[in-house]
Amino acid sequence: MHIKVFSQRFNRELAGMDLPDDLNEKIKAIAKVFSVTRHMANAMIFGHILPPEDQLDRIAEVLDVCPHWLSGKIDKRKAYSGREMFDAE
Repeated sequence: MHIKVFSQRFNRELAGMDLPDDLNEKIKAIAKVFSVTRHMANAMIFGHILPPEDQLDRIAEVLDVCPHWLSGKIDKRKAYSGREMFDAE
């Protein structure tokens, strides 16, 4: 997985959501929406960490994007189609 690509795509998808402008409030909202810790939410926004595959799948499902696209494994944006994407590898 590519951390910078993930962070760019994650932030691009977040831009379409109605999240608070204040960074601390935004991090709290992201943590709640994606069921991650605030530390993880902050790290994902700033491209410091990639979530584990199970969390990546849950995040991709909420954003309705393919986890492979979100993580940078593929270039073409696709809609979320279920857990079988990681199981097929």
